[in-house]
Amino acid sequence: MLKLLIIFIFVMGFIQAQTPTILHEHTVEIHYRDANGTLKKGTIGRDSDLRCREVPFDGSTFWSGEYAKAEVIEYCKKSFITTAGQLSAMKIHSDIETFGELEVLEFIEEMQEDETMLFVDSRKTEWYESGTIPTAINIPFIYFTQKGKWEKEKQSAMKQLGVIVKKEGGYDFSNAKTVLFFCNGVWCRQSPQMIEALLAMGFPPQKMKWYRGGMQSWLNVGMTSTRTIDTTK
Repeated sequence: MLKLLIIFIFVMGFIQAQTPTILHEHTVEIHYRDANGTLKKGTIGRDSDLRCREVPFDGSTFWSGEYAKAEVIEYCKKSFITTAGQLSAMKIHSDIETFGELEVLEFIEEMQEDETMLFVDSRKTEWYESGTIPTAINIPFIYFTQKGKWEKEKQSAMKQLGVIVKKEGGYDFSNAKTVLFFCNGVWCRQSPQMIEALLAMGFPPQKMKWYRGGMQSWLNVGMTSTRTIDTTK
């Protein structure tokens, strides 16, 4: 009997270890400053309509020609636009971690109490202003890829990244922040180009993280964006 009990405990432990974290259960309380410097508070989590949990779905409901069939209730649908781009490999650099949504949430949560961490939306400003991930600041990739055009902005950005700009030229990366970069999606080259430019300048790869899925993956799984977060509280 004891032997059977031991086997049962072992099997149950193995099953629990294989059970993935349920994203709905992971929310993060955040504070951040808006473009005017005003301190805001909010919560990041999944924004899926709770009514959808009561709607029965199956494979044929999801995988029609346009993903969701016309009969699926509107508030249970998500949509996105596909565009030109180049697919990125899962690993951008041997020393740079690639993040998924849970890792991004954990990074944001830890960043709330750690000023040496920074979350960067590397898209152009108009994209950032149309919607981003709460707590992310905007440092457009073009500051680093269009040489000779954004020198003042690039120097300011380097200071945001915790890099000391030397008077005699060059940079001191000894106090560089741990930075998580993202852009539009797996087909978006903006954050990879920024990372590549920073690597060429000497930014330590161990202090860079990359959210490969970007805004498309973030919105596709129903995560909070600045288009949905309540910033009035």
